[in-house]
Amino acid sequence: MVHIAYDQIYVDLKRQIENGTYAYEDLLPSQSQLVKRYQCAHNTVRKAIAKLAGEGYCMPIHGKGVRVIWTPAEDRDSFALGGIETFEESAKRNGVSARTHVMLFEYIVADADLAAKTGFDEGTEVLHVERVRLLDDRPLIRDTSYYRASMVRGLTPEHAERSIYAYVENELGLRIATSKRTICMEVASETDRQWLDIEGCTYLAKVMHSTYDGDAILFEYAESHYHPAYFRFHDTVIRDKEHPYQS
Repeated sequence: MVHIAYDQIYVDLKRQIENGTYAYEDLLPSQSQLVKRYQCAHNTVRKAIAKLAGEGYCMPIHGKGVRVIWTPAEDRDSFALGGIETFEESAKRNGVSARTHVMLFEYIVADADLAAKTGFDEGTEVLHVERVRLLDDRPLIRDTSYYRASMVRGLTPEHAERSIYAYVENELGLRIATSKRTICMEVASETDRQWLDIEGCTYLAKVMHSTYDGDAILFEYAESHYHPAYFRFHDTVIRDKEHPYQS
């Protein structure tokens, strides 16, 4: 049997759902059919389906199969926040062109205030990066990021302009595993108004990320400010029947 990783199956099925090969409310091929197609173990297929289900692409139905529940985004003029992905991957998924301008790139030592804000220990050396993201040539997102310096050795502003995640994963071998997010609305700052195309906007969508490597070590703390008219957040939740609500 050919060894194939579950994420390869996930990517392939996700692509086929998004391009309409498996349309809304279609049933995916059976698990046995997928095992035969990909020449893999049943558990590998199950893991791929579970990941797709967790992201809202499909839904397993006992005794019937796995039904597609994904539909193309109705509002193509906004930017949907996805999973842990590079800005280039997000832009491609949203169907827009993307560029990045690096506005600040500096190494600093976390003081008490920065430690409290980011979660890094006081005295930790961090890389502070400020970037503006352009979607179809409009500056609509401002990122403020702090990286644990010991985990991004050799990183340059050129890497930051392309993709920091690609550099640390492909060049340094770091596995980026988990990100916790908090989303809120915040009054646009003077820096936002200086760098972003937000005329007429009082508030911006703000996403705060704490991202960890495969050993559960904090790798990055970041804050992203989005033009509110170009921001969407999608989530999929599954009711846990083992812990029903209490009246």
